[in-house]
Amino acid sequence: MIVKSNFIEKFILLIVVSSIFMPTIPLGLSIRIDDFLALFLIPLVILAKPNFKTNRFFFSYLLILLSFITSTFYGYLFLKVPFSIRDVNELFRMLKPLLIIVAVSYCNLRTLANFLNSFFKVGAIFLILLGFLEYFNVLSFRALFYSLYGFEFGNMGGRSVLTAGNPNIAAALVLYFMIYFLQRMLLTGDKILSVFKILFLLVVLLMTSSRTALVVFVVVLLASMYFHRKHNKILSFAIITFCILLAFPLLQYFDYLTIGFVTFTDGKNTSMLIRYQQWSDAINLFKQSPIIGWGPAKDLHTSVVDNEYFLLLRRYGVIGFVLVINFLLSFIFVFLKRKRQIDLLDTRTKSIAYTTILSLLMVFIIMITNNFFSGYQLMPLFVVMIAVTEGGLKIFARDNKIIDE
Repeated sequence: MIVKSNFIEKFILLIVVSSIFMPTIPLGLSIRIDDFLALFLIPLVILAKPNFKTNRFFFSYLLILLSFITSTFYGYLFLKVPFSIRDVNELFRMLKPLLIIVAVSYCNLRTLANFLNSFFKVGAIFLILLGFLEYFNVLSFRALFYSLYGFEFGNMGGRSVLTAGNPNIAAALVLYFMIYFLQRMLLTGDKILSVFKILFLLVVLLMTSSRTALVVFVVVLLASMYFHRKHNKILSFAIITFCILLAFPLLQYFDYLTIGFVTFTDGKNTSMLIRYQQWSDAINLFKQSPIIGWGPAKDLHTSVVDNEYFLLLRRYGVIGFVLVINFLLSFIFVFLKRKRQIDLLDTRTKSIAYTTILSLLMVFIIMITNNFFSGYQLMPLFVVMIAVTEGGLKIFARDNKIIDE
């Protein structure tokens, strides 16, 4: 039986859209709609084409999953970790990216790249509207919003949470779109519209009052100028200068941000002091089982660590930690090695490729204060973008008879 043309591409896009914009299902386990949709990928890919060919990307993530499963059972058998259905739910969510990787290998990658470009263009408008409606509480929109998506921290100075229920994760969602439109502006003739979207998204980013996200934004601006320095020197410099000049005057309207920066410099930031204690607790647990870790152990240990590096070490030990970092770093090496090939890809695939590599910079910074790899909303889009980029490079190498080292 053959699945209808473009059906898998549309189904993957549906998973991405639901992961970013749809609320959790109120069943007590924070189950998301995209979790259910991912289950259908198994029969879907079997119907589409049963002869799946493994690749480096697949094996790299498979090793991570096996490491996580090993740590979980080790915790149950030797560390007296109580069994929890929440741990099972966590492992299934770790399986979801692997299913997506397999499904993407069956896709027409140019079609999927086109779908992703459309997703960013339409999704940005939706995200901007949601941000303004929530922040200014238009027609009491905030109460409706919180009832759908929740709010983990209570109303902390009116920080926007968008579709994440958490202002810091919301900021990461906004950064995805900002990174994409920054690349579109530098790579295509779609400059004026892209600039307007970046500026509106910057305002929404400030509404989340995420200090880490602002640091990421500055790093991404500088990295973009570096990557595109040969073709857009004046434009790149002008954009960076304009965005920085715009951001500084706006900061005064977001008290949580300005107070946070001031108290951080004098060592009195309560948010950071709490994080230091959480990090210390995670490291102490890691020392008790440094090689394999404890597994998720959600009924024994808190899930709130606010540093994913320490969380990964505590849960999955040195082995799991190294495998995750290798998974992320390997794509950076691929990008740096094949940047010339990426620059020769079609514009839409190239936009996704640059968005992916700059999103990786975002990932490494965000993981210092929040979760990304184990983030339920952030991973599906990231994995799809990596798969599209790697697939695009393979097609380019095949068409131009380049040996894949």
